[in-house]
Amino acid sequence: MENISHLLQAIQSLSAQLFVFRTTVEPLSMMNSLPPDFEALISDPVFSEMIEECTGLATDLNQFLKPYLKRINQCVRSKKKSDPMVPYAPFIVDEPPVIHTAEPEQLDFKDLIEAQAIRPVKHQSDFSYEGSCPHCGAPNDYLYLNNGKRQYACKVCRKTFTDKIIPRGTTGLYCPHCNHKLSQIKDRKGYIVYVCMNRKCSYYQEKKKLKDTSRNDELLTNSKSYRYRYHYREFKFNFDEIKQYSQELDSKVDLSKIHADQQTLGLILTYYINFGLSARKVSCLMRDIHGIKVSHQTVWNYGEAVAAVIKGMVDNYPYDLSSTQSGDETYVHILGKNNYVFFFSDPLRKFITSYNIFDTRDTKNAVISIWNVIRKYSPIPDDLEFITDANPIYNAAQLFFELNNIEFDLHQVIGVKNNDEVSRKYRPYKQTEERLNRTFKENYYPMNGFNSLKSANTYMVLYVAYFNFLRRHSSLEYKPPVQSDIFDDTDLMPDRWLKLIYESRKYQTAS
Repeated sequence: MENISHLLQAIQSLSAQLFVFRTTVEPLSMMNSLPPDFEALISDPVFSEMIEECTGLATDLNQFLKPYLKRINQCVRSKKKSDPMVPYAPFIVDEPPVIHTAEPEQLDFKDLIEAQAIRPVKHQSDFSYEGSCPHCGAPNDYLYLNNGKRQYACKVCRKTFTDKIIPRGTTGLYCPHCNHKLSQIKDRKGYIVYVCMNRKCSYYQEKKKLKDTSRNDELLTNSKSYRYRYHYREFKFNFDEIKQYSQELDSKVDLSKIHADQQTLGLILTYYINFGLSARKVSCLMRDIHGIKVSHQTVWNYGEAVAAVIKGMVDNYPYDLSSTQSGDETYVHILGKNNYVFFFSDPLRKFITSYNIFDTRDTKNAVISIWNVIRKYSPIPDDLEFITDANPIYNAAQLFFELNNIEFDLHQVIGVKNNDEVSRKYRPYKQTEERLNRTFKENYYPMNGFNSLKSANTYMVLYVAYFNFLRRHSSLEYKPPVQSDIFDDTDLMPDRWLKLIYESRKYQTAS
């Protein structure tokens, strides 16, 4: 390796000298005429011989190395190994814990004091514990410092404890394998992780034995750690909160009282949503082409009013869904910050089934998005499956629904390469969802962001209505996903928007 370093230094030195020579001589080509001394230098045969000699040596060097170049490249490629892919931590779900809701029976310190005639303790100045005895309930006056290391003793029941003691049998979560109280180790945004820390737990002992067998990969969470202990995840939200969640849209504009006629409204929606034009461009287009003066704020007000009317139809229409749903997240800018669109769609029927925008990308929002899909089924199919990326919020969402007796299969496509069988099989569905993201972004970019989360979701309602009911898809023989008889083949797009608004009024009570 030392010889290689010297060789590289010599080559770098030669390259530097040639660079200086080239940059020195090159400006001469820009001169109309050369001074006599420069002419003499260039014409000097010694100078010409030196250049020819250097050129010949460089050619000989390349010829000398030519047989080795292929071999060098092979050696470099064989040594250059890509970093091993660190596997995603498997989201292992253990059986539910044992829940204790009743407080344990506690000794009555009053009876003990009367029976034994116990007097209060005269505390020293360094006694700072202000609680009561966790075993019998004796007040602070009957407690004393036992060993000078934060261990206390009760003069009544004669038991010791620390300021962090948790008496057995108290209300809480307990390991189903050893009945040891679970310890909280992580506080995620959507759930709390509890772990059994008992080393004598049968679950822990079994997993430790599995480590030295051929099945140790079942314990692997990443390249350097294994999962031995019992885990439980307690969600911070319940199913009722998910069912009651809604992003209500309202508008101060009454479509029946707008100044523009209905045909103008249809034209505005067509330009604004179908062609993805900003409100200002729509305003200019209506004035310059159609001779109708409409401000950009009016364009937005009309869109907000239409969204409030058609949201019920978009959410509650009886879509003919398949049992496969694919999901992905993309983002939009709201006041300059990223907010996340949770898209779910039917990759076979081309319906967008969930489309809400949230300010965070967490477990609760993933659960809400999946529930928006599931509630569209009646009944829920037995072979329901969701295809997503490897974001663990979807694993947590699947666990949440299992705890609420709703089951589905979750297939996660990892990375950009098919390094596993699941990714190889389901990547086409994931790519369909990514294509949906790009289609949406083509319409979204002219908006240049939104000024509030409500305005962003308002636009999403309009876009999904267009995508599901009006947009012609090449994969569906240039027909929209919803084959409704409310539209006539001869209808122009402005007329279709008006018919969609009229039809959606029957769904307003269900929204």
